[in-house]
Amino acid sequence: MSAKKRIVLIHTSPEQTGMPGLAEALSRAGADVTQFVMTGDYAALLDVLEDDVLPVVIKA
Repeated sequence: MSAKKRIVLIHTSPEQTGMPGLAEALSRAGADVTQFVMTGDYAALLDVLEDDVLPVVIKA
């Protein structure tokens, strides 16, 4: 990655079983990765999406 990307991995389930190792691979490629678990707290989701980030939804 040429520029530092900010990526938010949004997990639809607390088990986080979908795409194991993705966060680590993106970090090794130079991305700033945050993980968020959907709990129904939509205000928290909007907060994490507030800045210039690339959201990626991971289905369990």
